[in-house]
Amino acid sequence: MGILYVTEQGASLMKQGDRLLVVKKGKTLHWTHAFKVSQIAIMGNISISPQMIAFLLKEGIDTVFLSYYGKYRGRLVAELGKNVELRRKQFQRIDDQNFRIRTARSYVIGKLNNSRVLLRRRNSELNSDSITSALNRIRRLAEQAAAAEDIERLMGMEGAAAAAYFGCFGELIKAKNITFDGRNRRPPKDPVNVLLSLGYTLLANAIHSQINLVGLDPYLGCLHATDYGKPSLVLDLMEEFRPLLVDSTVIYIFNSGILKNTDFYVTAEVEAPAFDFAQSEPLREEYPIFLRHEGMKKFVTLFEERLSKKTVYPDKAQRLTYRDVILEQARLFARCLTDDEEYKPFIVR
Repeated sequence: MGILYVTEQGASLMKQGDRLLVVKKGKTLHWTHAFKVSQIAIMGNISISPQMIAFLLKEGIDTVFLSYYGKYRGRLVAELGKNVELRRKQFQRIDDQNFRIRTARSYVIGKLNNSRVLLRRRNSELNSDSITSALNRIRRLAEQAAAAEDIERLMGMEGAAAAAYFGCFGELIKAKNITFDGRNRRPPKDPVNVLLSLGYTLLANAIHSQINLVGLDPYLGCLHATDYGKPSLVLDLMEEFRPLLVDSTVIYIFNSGILKNTDFYVTAEVEAPAFDFAQSEPLREEYPIFLRHEGMKKFVTLFEERLSKKTVYPDKAQRLTYRDVILEQARLFARCLTDDEEYKPFIVR
């Protein structure tokens, strides 16, 4: 089952029999069978009736409300997971500093290894000295992370690796007139950063849904601080998937010419674009660039296609969609809580 993204402003989400319809001015723009949908992402000014809300709650279809440009607003949840014992165990185990640092190390090592894979694959054609240097830097940091004994030091290593990674990320973008001079957010200031921030928000949403399905508390994780309103476990599980699902999609969408500079524009008259899921929202006047509607539809379509793509999942020795891989990783974390398994990040080769 997949995610239904509703992005057409002024449209309504309706039900007809077992079908979900996106309707605007009496015309059906899109429809799908309800049993094919595990989640609906409503982006911006979309109307939904009380009857439709009741149906979604009854069927357990996770419904997420985002601003048009990807800011998370909230979600419809039929009820919390019934596995109280699992959440109780989650709180107990994360209070164990040995468990917490051990699991946090795995998240960071997973992210760093998958970042290296993305750079290494691209560098097989580019043969760039700066990318080679970044690869070596990230490898050394991954080795150091494996021996880190506190969260603060581990986060420092992750930050240093991210600086090396995004320091050469611009070389992977071959599209004409698309430049990337480094990661920026709150707000993103160029087309590449707009898509990275939007992609990370969509990824966080997909992971949040799978965490809810398993019955874990999304706000209590090991690596990221448990600040008020911050879904720490979501951010933890995101780490190993950022390069695989978002960064690679952003590179592809520009290098293939699917999106160009003309798909972005500057204006003070529209809602602010997406920002990093973990960050607070900037002021409206601070946003310098926006993604047009057609570009938004293309991006969410490609992101959903990426989630639905199959890859080898080693623990099951079979091919699963990335969405199912995320679910298996959430289940693995649950087993770490209850059965003392070691968390192994999903790492591609």
